[in-house]
Formats: sequence, structure tokens, C-alpha cells
Amino acid sequence: MVAVWSRGDPGREPGRLVTGSVPADATSSPVARRDGGSVVPNNTYSAFESSIDKTNIILKEIEQAYGWPKERRNQSYAALRTVLHLLRDRLPVQESVHFAAQLPVLVRGIYFEGWDPSVVPIKLNREEFLYEVRAGFPFDVQGGPATVVDTVLNALRRHVTDGEWEDVRSSMPKDLTTILP
Repeated sequence: MVAVWSRGDPGREPGRLVTGSVPADATSSPVARRDGGSVVPNNTYSAFESSIDKTNIILKEIEQAYGWPKERRNQSYAALRTVLHLLRDRLPVQESVHFAAQLPVLVRGIYFEGWDPSVVPIKLNREEFLYEVRAGFPFDVQGGPATVVDTVLNALRRHVTDGEWEDVRSSMPKDLTTILP
């Protein structure tokens, strides 16, 4: 049984919640219903599952680089979030959006969380960038903030195209490219 919102008849009948069964072939496109509603296809759910899987792969790659067990997932998430936000805020708006488009949907949500495109790019040199990583990632790790940046960016690097990665590198000041893989 599935509940969907019917569109109703403009000017006559408002939309309403309708329940019914999902047809067995509802796998690739919305299915129109006789009452005007539609059923969301099953592949939408699998797209979310895929994004969760890809996000977990990135987090696991960060954990493996440090030898952390999965129980320290909060640390790998904090590292990912901190570096993503600093990278996002350092990039020009257009490049930031192009980069984000290649990230898994869930990681893209983390990336854009709290973003104010009217104040970017924030000019940070290498030392300021690493200082901000340390401020946003309060855990002590061997190698310090530079290693956190390297670890996270190496994990992300495997999930974007070479061309996009080169665009990110070319958008950064020279002293920051030294910490980019």
C-alpha cells in the first residue's frame, strides 16, 4: 500500500491524499493513476540507497587511512564535513557548484549545508586554511590538519573526474594547491 498526493482538478477540486498499490512495473518513471495522482518509481529509493553506500565508502576510506574502527564514524564525518565546507568556501561559486555536482547526493547535502554563496570565495592562504581545519576538526590525529585535508581530499578525489579535479586545483591559490592531492 502506498500513499500519494493527487494533483486534483485545478479550479474545481484540491489535491488529496490517495492510497493504493504500486504497480509491479513502477521502476523507471512516475506512473499516472486514474485519479490524477502518480506513484514515485522504485528506482528513486535505490538512488538514495546508492548515495548512502557511496557516502559510507568515502567515510570508510577516511577511517581506513587512520586505522579507525567504524565506531569512530563521528570523527570521519567531522573530517569530511570540515574539509568540504572549507573547500566549498574557498572556491568560486561556479566551480563550487560544478564540483558538488559530482559528489554523491548525501555528500552534496553536507557540502551545501549552511552555504552562503554571497560571501565566497573566502580568501585563505595555506596556513589559514589549516588553522580552520583544526578549529572545525577538534580531534587529535597524527600529522595534524594537513593530514586530515590530504586524507579527506584523497577519498573525495576518487569520486570526481580528473577534469573536475584539475578545475578545482586551478581555482586555488598556488600555496593551497600544495595540500591538494
